[in-house]
Amino acid sequence: MRKIYMAGMSHKVAEIAIREKFYIPMDVKTAALENKPFDELLILATCNRTEVYVASDRDLDAHELSRYVCNLAGQDYGNFANFFYEKSGDDVAHHVMNVCAGLDSVAVGEDQILHQIGRAYETAHQCGATGNTLNKLFQGAIHTTKRIKTETNLSKLSCNIPFLAMKQVQRTFDDLENRTVYIVGLGEMGSLMLKYVQEYTTNIYASSKTFANAEKFADVLTPVKYEDRYEVLGKCDVVILCSACQEPIITRDEFVAALRHPEQPEAVTTCHSGAEQGGAIESKRLVIDLGSPRNAESSIGELDGVEYVCVDDLEKIVSENRRLRMVELDAAQKILKEGTDEFLQWYRMDDVAKAINILADTMVRTANEESAKLLRSLPDLPEEDRERVAMMYERFAKKMANDFLYKVKAENSKEDVKIFLKCLEQSGKRHSAPGAESHGGKN
Repeated sequence: MRKIYMAGMSHKVAEIAIREKFYIPMDVKTAALENKPFDELLILATCNRTEVYVASDRDLDAHELSRYVCNLAGQDYGNFANFFYEKSGDDVAHHVMNVCAGLDSVAVGEDQILHQIGRAYETAHQCGATGNTLNKLFQGAIHTTKRIKTETNLSKLSCNIPFLAMKQVQRTFDDLENRTVYIVGLGEMGSLMLKYVQEYTTNIYASSKTFANAEKFADVLTPVKYEDRYEVLGKCDVVILCSACQEPIITRDEFVAALRHPEQPEAVTTCHSGAEQGGAIESKRLVIDLGSPRNAESSIGELDGVEYVCVDDLEKIVSENRRLRMVELDAAQKILKEGTDEFLQWYRMDDVAKAINILADTMVRTANEESAKLLRSLPDLPEEDRERVAMMYERFAKKMANDFLYKVKAENSKEDVKIFLKCLEQSGKRHSAPGAESHGGKN
């Protein structure tokens, strides 16, 4: 039986300034999956977590997986060891189920993590990096999460990161109808952000690194070329950053320049530290940075009139709907336990299942041998009847395997099943030993 392991860091143990150092570009991730140093490998990287899952026929060394994550991210393990958590065996199954169901997220029960895990699994599977163990684990987690979405109201009462961002916008500006919003990045998160924004204003600008992607939404917004982003920053009350990047795409200096009053080109925004002097920003600005790594230099939040909010800050407004969610959470936990128990039952019995398959094949093979012996003693039997007899023996053996062996597996402990299989195997060897009685003997 392959052992399962995982290592990673999340919003619970590391702030975004640490997490963003462990951003793993898609090309690095793909190369790692295609050249995996483990029997099975899956890499999950979101704005709130970076985690690696492994199924291995060998025992992994202490902190081997954490060091592997650091190597992928180009970081020194010694500097970040305290931010990693590591799990093995049953704990991995419990963790995956909780993460996939959104119960380990900033917004409990949020839907986005399910899609992110689905993509991570699909990528690993397409690269040939997963096998029977991780396939069963992640397929089970995804199926269980879908049950929770269908059978409880948890996700309806919860909120994903874009939803939380929209709540923050509404807290800052009571009325968005006459406000202008600029969204940079139109991937999954940016597109969802756009849906929320559309409900409150039609004054929307948007940019994507691929301009054609922004043009797809031209019926509901004004597309802006990515390289022209600073030209519209000064016009917008709200800026929402959802782009994938390794370096900030909004710098403090360029942001200050973009916010200068057009009629006072020499005016410079005053910061709280007093390091810069000059005219102040005309109105309040809100910058919501949903990127990991962050899309903007966080120092823009030091500028007077500018409110800067990153992913970690959104956790402060998660308390809404908490009481109602707790009721649904109990129902979700029950479903989660069923899904976890189902996987662990399979996981613990995997080697038993292999033994049962071998024994079932042996039963069918023995049945074919016995029918052949019988038919040799009946040379005058018509060919049609000979085929019917052979088929009857084989069907009986398969029925025994399905109805008997698998029932034994389902209703007994792993240890008891192993003892039972060993007895059957020894019994089979005795009956197949030379000199054993058979249909080929004397009549």
